[in-house]
Amino acid sequence: MKNPFKRFRSSREKEEIPQQEPQTEIEEPAPQQEEPTVPPPEEKAPADDFVEWCRSQVHGGIERRERNDIFEEYSVYGTNGKGRLICRRWHRYPEHERDFGLAYSRDLSFDEFNRRLLSELDKGDMKLSVYNECIEKAALLTQIASQEPPFEGFSESEAAALKAFCEALDTLTDKEYLRTEGTFCCSCRSVVGDERLSIRFRKPLPHDALFTEAPGVSRKPVEGYEIESLWIMGVANRLGECCQSRKNTLLTSEWSLNRESVYLMRVEGFPDIDGVLLAAVADEAAFPHFGFYSLDFSQ
Repeated sequence: MKNPFKRFRSSREKEEIPQQEPQTEIEEPAPQQEEPTVPPPEEKAPADDFVEWCRSQVHGGIERRERNDIFEEYSVYGTNGKGRLICRRWHRYPEHERDFGLAYSRDLSFDEFNRRLLSELDKGDMKLSVYNECIEKAALLTQIASQEPPFEGFSESEAAALKAFCEALDTLTDKEYLRTEGTFCCSCRSVVGDERLSIRFRKPLPHDALFTEAPGVSRKPVEGYEIESLWIMGVANRLGECCQSRKNTLLTSEWSLNRESVYLMRVEGFPDIDGVLLAAVADEAAFPHFGFYSLDFSQ
């Protein structure tokens, strides 16, 4: 028996069956490997080209009263590669048991540089020979011409001549003598009124404060008869008698309520002393605030 569905099956087989395109596998991109991070090179601090010329002595100490009294400091002076004059201040608090740290570093003009060194002389934190060496380098660097020859201090014969002059002052008594860094000092008392007087001698420096103005200090030329103190007038008159010339200047502090004053006497032709001689005369109480090298009242 014939299969009745054979015709239908054969026709179905003849129909074209769409062929499916072979599917191509899409490869997923491989995960990118992270490149190792290289740390940036550390920036090196610029080399310090500071050249030290001199330094002051350590100033201060430990006194258990207030914090400001537990303090030490010193200054360093010199130059750098750019030819600038520099002052650096170092300080520490000893109770912290730490080493000195840099407080500041400043570029200075020649006048500022010189004034700081003169203040170190006044405080006794620098020797006169060290000052002379340092300021000579600064003058060469800045091409500043000096106005006076170097002063290294009084010789024994010059100190003897100054002592002989003070001994001859019969209006003063109880004389005591002291030679400090480049100066000769006489502390005395008036024969009447028991007034304490101080007389100090030195010679001008190559770059002396005598040739510049000090902030807060007025200068007034005076004649011998204009000196108010009878005892200071006596010293001025004796200097005028034994010297060829004498010039008196009254230095007064304008920033002080007490207006401390010192008479500065510039004389030439003093016996056994060559060149110019400077004498500062004042009440003994005024000298702790007066700098005989810086010629100011900032001490």
